[in-house]
Amino acid sequence: MYYIDDTKRLGYSLGQGAYIGRLDELINIKSNEKYISAYACPNKVCAFYYIDKVKDNKFAEHNEFVYGPYTKAQFSAITKKLGLPTINSIANNAI
Repeated sequence: MYYIDDTKRLGYSLGQGAYIGRLDELINIKSNEKYISAYACPNKVCAFYYIDKVKDNKFAEHNEFVYGPYTKAQFSAITKKLGLPTINSIANNAI
């Protein structure tokens, strides 16, 4: 995670302080070996997202591995199906 212009962002590190942005305005985030689960409010619209860490790389397009936005019910079903890390809309988890 990093900050630019007071915006908390999750990004792919290229090294030497350079990042490729993935999600903005993170509230809650948790990771396992395959996935990152996130509750974020980009553009002031809050929702659940997940990132497939296996597919994420510096050459991939955002829509190849960042999934969402999802409602709480939708995300709960996906969490059970894929084995995503469990999160909620309150900040209390970390990567």
